[in-house]
Amino acid sequence: MTSEDELARWYFVLRSPLRLRIIRLLGERGPLPFKELKRELGAGVGTIYYHLSIMSELIGQDEKRRYYLNEVGMRIFSALRDGTLASVVGQPTIGEKLLKVFLLSPVLRTACEDLRIGTPLAIAILTLGAFGCSSAGLMPVLMFYVRTSTSSPLCLFFHYLGQQLLIFLACEGLSALFLRRLGGEAQLAIGIGIASFPMAMFPYIYMLIPYDISLKLLPFFHLWAILLICSAISLGKGIRLDRSLPIGITFMFINMLLLAFLGVLSF
Repeated sequence: MTSEDELARWYFVLRSPLRLRIIRLLGERGPLPFKELKRELGAGVGTIYYHLSIMSELIGQDEKRRYYLNEVGMRIFSALRDGTLASVVGQPTIGEKLLKVFLLSPVLRTACEDLRIGTPLAIAILTLGAFGCSSAGLMPVLMFYVRTSTSSPLCLFFHYLGQQLLIFLACEGLSALFLRRLGGEAQLAIGIGIASFPMAMFPYIYMLIPYDISLKLLPFFHLWAILLICSAISLGKGIRLDRSLPIGITFMFINMLLLAFLGVLSF
């Protein structure tokens, strides 16, 4: 029997209902191929790979590429079966709930798992951002904005959409470069669209509050968007969030280089 101290070590892993379902499936039915796991869980490929990546110290793969619980995983399954797990894994704290809201975790996860929900939601957020830019007279440079009085509203509208496409292509390329992870393009595209929410909201804030205040708020919105992009990559490519952070940092560095090249280092 596993101790409560050991269970507490796996606190984060055990907080996910889907990961608990994976543990229960593998514990009750033994080694399963990925296709059967996907059928039983009813989740997207990227989502399942993401959770399996987080559970890497609890599961393994045999010579037939089937997933199984290792010794630690079986001890966790035993605790799940006899009810010991419930005493360790309680309700999320207020801080954890606020962090999930800040990272839009439930929205991103649902959108990436169900494209019928994610596609119209991503389109709506992108349209909101494009309309905001055209109304505020702001031209996006990837994740930053530059004031302009020479571009027409229609040009700014489509320029915003084009910049979001560039962000998606950059994230896809960086994922292939850093992670050697292909696939999940649809989930990543939807995730990037939803991750643009902070930048989509900024033009409206810019129009409502004084310029000096909006200037100070822009870096916060930029950082928020970068974190959401990392989360979108994590879900779309099926990797842990910590593995997607270098991509977010690299993308931010590329954005700064582009601003320097254009001679725009301030809003």
